[in-house]
Amino acid sequence: MKTTVLKPTIFAVLVLIAFTTIKAQSAYTEIYPHIKVAISSEKLNTSQYSSKFKGSILDYTETKTDGTQIQAKAYRRNSNIEIFERPAYPAIHTVYKEFYPNGNLKQKGVLLPLQVKVGKWIECDALGNCSIIDHESGRNAFGYNDVLEYLEFEGVYNKTDGNIWKCTFWYTPESKTWGVRVDKDGQQYKMFNFDSTGQEEVKEFDLSGNSNSATPVGSFEQNEDTDGLKNRTNR
Repeated sequence: MKTTVLKPTIFAVLVLIAFTTIKAQSAYTEIYPHIKVAISSEKLNTSQYSSKFKGSILDYTETKTDGTQIQAKAYRRNSNIEIFERPAYPAIHTVYKEFYPNGNLKQKGVLLPLQVKVGKWIECDALGNCSIIDHESGRNAFGYNDVLEYLEFEGVYNKTDGNIWKCTFWYTPESKTWGVRVDKDGQQYKMFNFDSTGQEEVKEFDLSGNSNSATPVGSFEQNEDTDGLKNRTNR
């Protein structure tokens, strides 16, 4: 069994509620190692997508000069528009935005990569009243940036080595655990399980030997005694 003892901050406060809502103000979500995403209200010029509809469906993608891919989606005209901003590789996060038909912001925040809300999100009602929700409340002793730093240490994140690395994330509130499955060049490679309270050890499951029999994502329990897990000394 491969394990690593986490070293949480001694005085970290574990908040028992799932989310904390505070008055909307200037805020940002940080993505390890050095990306900051502004979390503030903005307005979308919806007319720029009027000619991009195919029938009643909008599914339009463009790429900026810096490599950021922007996808706009809507399922009928005069409905909410979703924007997915995906920075160039090796970044793996997505900046998600949803706008009302009039272009006012409904919500904005960061997804890892598309599955889990992380950091601060801004949510606004139809009248423009906004609040900021911190999704890290209760999982801040070992949060998503700690997970990303660990994955970088393991050599599977923030790399441009010629391989194609893909990470799938999930978070289980009941057990307060993070899960990450890593694919390398289209093949399942490794799976990691993290305790967000910082009390348990990191567990790593090697999927490269027999990917066809890999444990399905989300079913790998933190305390499960599974063959293939290996011990790991402290970082």
